[in-house]
Amino acid sequence: MMKKLLLTALLSTLAAPVLAEPACTMPDAPKPVWESLKAFEDEGGKVIAFKINDGACYEIYGSLNDTNMEVFYDPNTGEELDRINQ
Repeated sequence: MMKKLLLTALLSTLAAPVLAEPACTMPDAPKPVWESLKAFEDEGGKVIAFKINDGACYEIYGSLNDTNMEVFYDPNTGEELDRINQ
């Protein structure tokens, strides 16, 4: 019984997504990308790369205070959604 419980716990842990990125809906007229880039730079960040992720959010790879991170922005509003330190 204990082995089944441990196996079930292990499998459910492995099945869970490691890092869930936010999902967005790309509008007909999205906010300009430069606004999100500028917002990150205005707080002292350095942009290394940019992309639109699989969930249609703006995704910035950058560094701030010697910490590498991914920062996600909503293309509808330009608001920051999430930040993942690496």
